[in-house]
Amino acid sequence: MKINNIILIIITVFSSNLFFGQMNDSIKKSIMETFKNNNRFKETIYELKGKELPSFELTLLNGEKINSESLKGKPTLINFWFINCPYCIQEIPSLNDLKTKFKNEVNFLSITFQDKKEVTEFLKSNKFNFKHVVDSRQYLTKFGRFGYPKTLIIDKNLIIKDIEKKLPSDTNTKKGEEIFKTKISNLLLELKNVR
Repeated sequence: MKINNIILIIITVFSSNLFFGQMNDSIKKSIMETFKNNNRFKETIYELKGKELPSFELTLLNGEKINSESLKGKPTLINFWFINCPYCIQEIPSLNDLKTKFKNEVNFLSITFQDKKEVTEFLKSNKFNFKHVVDSRQYLTKFGRFGYPKTLIIDKNLIIKDIEKKLPSDTNTKKGEEIFKTKISNLLLELKNVR
């Protein structure tokens, strides 16, 4: 456990802009490749693509229960996020646009490990039009290791068809939003029309 903590601290230090800003590009790339090639830090969530969504019964922000079986029959978009994640917050407007476009033809669900009070406070000043599952730390462990945010696209039979990372960062913000929305929208349209 101590070794993992030490490695995590090293990654944090090396990945910080302050530290990286003082290194040349070849050293940065070399360090990051070393970490990427170390399977301990591999995002294992992607191994679930093509598999059934782990079943659940979780609590919504309003206190009601929701279970995975209730999602069957139409495509589902699930977003894993938390309130202190800048990339999560950056993609919320795009997610809201998708919700507006598809309305009730698709299930839209956000899942966070944070508690009701934290999420309620965040939503007072940030519009996020999904059903919100809170206090779901235990459920999120079923997805293995992953960074935030993640967006799961699931078919009518609860099979995970795609897992999206954050908005593309190699483009300007508007272009990245459009790429993100178009890709997810096309997949949802395809899944919606499958009989």
